[in-house]
Amino acid sequence: YRNKSVAEQNSVDLAWDLLMEPRYDDLRACLCSTQEELDRFRHLVVNSVMATDIVDKELGALRKNRWNKAFQVETEDTDQDHVNRKATIVIEHIIQASDVSHTMQHWHVYLKWK
Repeated sequence: YRNKSVAEQNSVDLAWDLLMEPRYDDLRACLCSTQEELDRFRHLVVNSVMATDIVDKELGALRKNRWNKAFQVETEDTDQDHVNRKATIVIEHIIQASDVSHTMQHWHVYLKWK
């Protein structure tokens, strides 16, 4: 993992390996009907989990750049690409906010769900 976001990358690897097991063939078929969709789904999963690493300034800068690109007025992307970029970056920010807010719960709730 090159000492970057080790916990996050390990989580993605474990979850993805589990999803790729034969017993989840039907689930994968429901989620993604083509290899292109599976690749896109993996990209979304990786970006969403990596968004929980708020310590890495480089990742934060990349995320900020993607936000700016998604919500700038002028774009050369197709309409669908632009919508996908917006959806992806909003999901990343929602995941990041939920990860951070988890630590703001009452102590007994935090301990229960930790």
